[in-house]
Amino acid sequence: MARSTLLAALYCLIFLNCLEPLISWPANDKDAPAMSHPDFDQYLGEYLKPGDTLALLLDYDGTLAELTSHPNLTQMSDEMRESLRNIADSGKAFVAVISGRDVDGVREKIGLENIIYSGNHGLEVLYPNGTRHNQGIPSDVANNFDKMIDHLNREVVHHGSWVENKRVSITFHFREAEQQYVPEMAARAKEIIESYGYRANPAHASVEGKPPIQWNKGLAAEYILGTSFDANWRQRKVLFAGDDTTDEDVMKMIKGTGRSFRVTKDKDLVTNADYKIPSVDAVYHLLKWIESRVA
Repeated sequence: MARSTLLAALYCLIFLNCLEPLISWPANDKDAPAMSHPDFDQYLGEYLKPGDTLALLLDYDGTLAELTSHPNLTQMSDEMRESLRNIADSGKAFVAVISGRDVDGVREKIGLENIIYSGNHGLEVLYPNGTRHNQGIPSDVANNFDKMIDHLNREVVHHGSWVENKRVSITFHFREAEQQYVPEMAARAKEIIESYGYRANPAHASVEGKPPIQWNKGLAAEYILGTSFDANWRQRKVLFAGDDTTDEDVMKMIKGTGRSFRVTKDKDLVTNADYKIPSVDAVYHLLKWIESRVA
């Protein structure tokens, strides 16, 4: 009897180990299992019913497209683009992409007409009808922009680092730089950026230089939703996915009303998102799930 009980328990363990783990887990659960294939019904099934209308907000780099050594190399897959197009064209979904890239750059990368693009972490907004909205930048700071870039190029651009000029903000990239030089060059880049009146913020293997105005992706999302709908936009279903620290402001803004996903493989990462998902491929499965709901 004891032997049969032991065998039954062993078979049960083997069976459980063969089950596919879930793709997402409660955002700050450090003991969550490894992830593979999605089951978004478990996380969004009660929130987004078939036929519901929603607002879908997304980051681009690291969310809709894999991160690469150079932003020009980043490509969104045809499958991801097609799913995003189907959602935007469904008549039941409002889609906006809020990126750290300049607004024309992210529009060129995605290439869809029926969505709102926001660039420079929300400082620029481009609507499908061609209307633009830009947050005001103090003229004395704006006049320092070219000087700041020139100074960065002269002093800290070496050993594989470079400056991305996004017209309103800059990103000092050191992803491909020799590691021994990174701490010193990143610290000096921060000093230079701040000396010209810009805010320096850490990002993925980079330092962002932004105008000193109280604006971020969360405020941009709130502005886009408020101007696209009405004062009651929070009663709509809102979903967001992003992979960077700059995306946390959106996650915080919709906390408790919308649902958000942080793209990361780091189980220990503390986030404002409701759930974590591990990859761009997981975002694709999320879009396919949404597509099935709004089709």
